[in-house]
Amino acid sequence: MKKRTIELDEDQIAIIWSLEDVLMVCDWLTEEQGIDVLHDLEHSHDATIGINWEVIRDSAETKYPEPEEEDDA
Repeated sequence: MKKRTIELDEDQIAIIWSLEDVLMVCDWLTEEQGIDVLHDLEHSHDATIGINWEVIRDSAETKYPEPEEEDDA
């Protein structure tokens, strides 16, 4: 996987979200879909809300809806 480096000054911070985070909350996604969701979040998140678990799940479900569970009855 391609590595990116972030250089920060002492008066800056960066919060990192990973593929592992996306797949933890959206376990129906493939790795490729999870990376796609991460890229969407990076380029289109609302700065007044930020990125959080709910935003990740909503973004994933919009693009890749969670499959409905089959009823065994």
